[in-house]
Amino acid sequence: MRTVKRLYIYAVGIISLEVVLWGMIGLMRSIFSGHVLSGGVNLLAAALSLILVGVPVFLVHWWWAQRDAAREMEERASAVRALFLYGALLGTLIPAAQNLLAVINRLLMPAFQAAASRALIGGGQRLSDNLIALGMNLLVAAYLLFILRADWKAVSPLDSFRLVRRVSRYVWMFYGLGLLVGGSQQLLRFVIESVGKAVSPTGLFLADLRVLAANGLALLLVGAPVWAAAWLTVQRSLDETEERASLLRLGILYSLSLAGVTTVLSAGGIVVRLLLRLLLGEQMTLAAVLGELSGPLSIGIPIGGVWAYYGHWLSRTIKEVPDAPRRAGMRRIYFYILSAIGLTATFIGLNMLLDFSTDMPSHALTWWRLQLTTALAILAAGLPLWLSTWLPMQAEALAAGESGDHARRSLTRKIYLYLTLFASVMGMMASAGVLAFTLLQTLLGSPPDNSSIAVDSLRTLFCFVLLGVYHITVLRADGRRAAGALAEKQAAFPVLIFDPGDGTFAAAVQAAIRRTAPNLPLAVQAADQPVPPQTGARAVILPGDLALDPPAALRTWLEQYAGSRIIVPRPAPGWVWAGGFKESTALTQAAQAVRQLAEGQEVRLATGNPAAMAFVYFLAVIGGLQIVIMMISLGLSLIFR
Repeated sequence: MRTVKRLYIYAVGIISLEVVLWGMIGLMRSIFSGHVLSGGVNLLAAALSLILVGVPVFLVHWWWAQRDAAREMEERASAVRALFLYGALLGTLIPAAQNLLAVINRLLMPAFQAAASRALIGGGQRLSDNLIALGMNLLVAAYLLFILRADWKAVSPLDSFRLVRRVSRYVWMFYGLGLLVGGSQQLLRFVIESVGKAVSPTGLFLADLRVLAANGLALLLVGAPVWAAAWLTVQRSLDETEERASLLRLGILYSLSLAGVTTVLSAGGIVVRLLLRLLLGEQMTLAAVLGELSGPLSIGIPIGGVWAYYGHWLSRTIKEVPDAPRRAGMRRIYFYILSAIGLTATFIGLNMLLDFSTDMPSHALTWWRLQLTTALAILAAGLPLWLSTWLPMQAEALAAGESGDHARRSLTRKIYLYLTLFASVMGMMASAGVLAFTLLQTLLGSPPDNSSIAVDSLRTLFCFVLLGVYHITVLRADGRRAAGALAEKQAAFPVLIFDPGDGTFAAAVQAAIRRTAPNLPLAVQAADQPVPPQTGARAVILPGDLALDPPAALRTWLEQYAGSRIIVPRPAPGWVWAGGFKESTALTQAAQAVRQLAEGQEVRLATGNPAAMAFVYFLAVIGGLQIVIMMISLGLSLIFR
């Protein structure tokens, strides 16, 4: 109930605060515009209405929030309040930064002999409009910052505040980085287009080039300090353990690195395609070449810098992880995502190349030059990426020993292989369906208008079959190696089962273990008989009632035993197991625990309702199938268009 109340108070509070703030900005703009009575009546009326409606609503709800925060520390330290304060700060400081950018942008335009109206930000506004919005947003931000600092001093530790502050810092980093990349792109395009202008009068007008330079410089002047301040703040916070271990930081480093890869590959593919067109004899002037290169180069170079910089920090973060298996797992995530991107590009390029080889005789020179260069460019971008990421992962999985076993059994690898196999099967079904439909149409006397549909379907089917056969071969090889390694581990893990004497417990445990780990050496020991001094058992299993009240000899032996002890609850006179249990489930979990111990895994026993979990998984699979089918349909539409 309290959470719902907080959500209501702070949601109304932040909305009404923005209403009042922009109402005040509108009122100040109307006053300073000098057109309050002539043409500015509507603006004045709109501003006053926002103020009249927003002020009482904000004051009531903010008073309510402050009263609750003063009475109870739980309210003051709540995550909802942290979201309000940091969200409101972002909602005021980012508009302030935007208006500062507009001021700088407008002031730079005359210096580049360009009209102020052509400014990228604030071109349709007056200087007074930006200054008013800048001042009002900073005024409200100063008040919010005062409240926030008071909350930090009053309550400690504020885990919810730390989390929201961390998100806020990364929002600022992304905002500054976006401006920085945008400014760099504008300036690089200005340089490339200027070179083209110097060698030929065609292309952009000189005034357009000046606008690019002014806009790019304005973005850099605001974006670089914002990004630097936010990123340095993030880096300084790494002195705290929880900041270094933050999954948010890791996810952002992954995202920036992967976004950099895809963007650079796309830009590089466009450049390679243009160079191939020139090599195949297409005539273009230097100015035209530079005009086509200005777009991909101007965005590819800054994003390449982002990829290199944040990729370095991602590698450094992964190397600093002390746990070797976890470190290897983090590296696999990055490599398998890149491998999937490279494989997709390689598949599309190969399919286009086959399309070119089958359709070339029926098209003109212009068509086959365009088709061939596009296919080769996609292959040139995708194939090296796939090989440079897939081959190290494959070598890791083929390695002998513990590291190779972990690599083969890793969840990331299995997801990659099964998703690729799934996509190939769905692709085979789609292309085979189109091929069968086309052939049946022809056999029934109604051939399709486009005679190349059957050939295209057959070509795509061949590509998907090739993709599926390769990856199912890899999966089967992984399975054989994993089975051999697991069999060796199980064979080296003797298990001793203590039987209480009724003859049923040991047999039930053995049957459960044989179903899940058939290679485990099992031995049965009567509980009332002396235990041999050298059993070699790595784990022992005994019923719960026996574990709680063992014979004296067994108790002494268990006290000296250094291996793992697995207790299986079972019905027994005088013993009541709180929470209840199901005997078959207990036996299954005991067998699962033994198998995990033998294979060197952390023991994780399944909990909850299996039927309910199966239903949840079923719904998740159905939803995932719909998404994947949509993606495959989109890909096929691109291939068959």
